[in-house]
Amino acid sequence: MTHAVTFPSKADVAQHVIALCQTIHGNKTPPIAMDVSLTRTLAFDSLKLVQFFAGVEQLYPGIALEDWFVEHSADGRDTLDSAAAYMTRFLAPSS
Repeated sequence: MTHAVTFPSKADVAQHVIALCQTIHGNKTPPIAMDVSLTRTLAFDSLKLVQFFAGVEQLYPGIALEDWFVEHSADGRDTLDSAAAYMTRFLAPSS
C-alpha cells in the first residue's frame, strides 16, 4: 500500500501566511487580504519582518523569504500573494 504525499496548495499556504501576519500585526486590522504589502500596507518594520521570516521558516522548514523580499519590497510587490506563490514553488514536487 502506497501513501500519496500531499503538498500544500497555494490556498493552504495563503491561509498560513495570513494567520501569521495577523498574529504579528496583533489582530488590530480588519481581515488581511492577499494583495496587501508587508511594508506598505501592514507597515511591518524590521522586527516584524524578522518575525514573519522566522514564522515562515517554522511553518515550512527550508524556505527562506529573504531573497524574495529583497527582490520585491522596493516597489511594493512584497504582497502576501506574491510570498505565497514563491513559497508554493518550493513546496511543490520537482518534476
